[in-house]
Amino acid sequence: MSADEMAHWEKFFNATPEQREEMSDYEVLTAAVNITANKLHGEGKQILQVSSELTATPNIWFNTDDATQYVVVTFARYPRNPEPPQGASQIRQQMIAEGYSGYWVGLTLANEYEVFDPESDEGLALMRGFGLFPKIGPMIPMSEL
Repeated sequence: MSADEMAHWEKFFNATPEQREEMSDYEVLTAAVNITANKLHGEGKQILQVSSELTATPNIWFNTDDATQYVVVTFARYPRNPEPPQGASQIRQQMIAEGYSGYWVGLTLANEYEVFDPESDEGLALMRGFGLFPKIGPMIPMSEL
C-alpha cells in the first residue's frame, strides 16, 4: 500500500465521533441534487433553480434550447437502489397543467470507503466529512413512470 493510500485510510480510522456522524436525509438529498445539477450543467443545460428541501418537487429547473424543464431527484444509500418519487403521476399532472415536462433521476450514493461487497446487505454509512461515490441513473421522462 502506498503512502498516499495509507494516509487516505488513516483519515477514516482516526476520524472523531463527530466526523463519523451519519449524514441526514436532507444532507444526502442536497448532495444528490447538486451532483445531478452539476451533471446537467456539464451537458450544457442552463440551470435556473435548485432546491434540496425534502418536501420540494421538482428539485431542479433548467433550460434547453427550446423549453424550460424540471428534474425530480431521489436517492438511495448503497446497496439499495433509488425508487421513483412518491406521487409521480400527481407531480407530472400538475407540471403538465402548468405547461412543463420533466424527468426523474435516481442516485445511489456510497461512502468513499465502501468495499462494494456483493454479498453484504448493508453499506458503510454516509458520514459527514467523507466523500461520496455517486451512481447516477438515466434521466427518465416522468411520463414513463
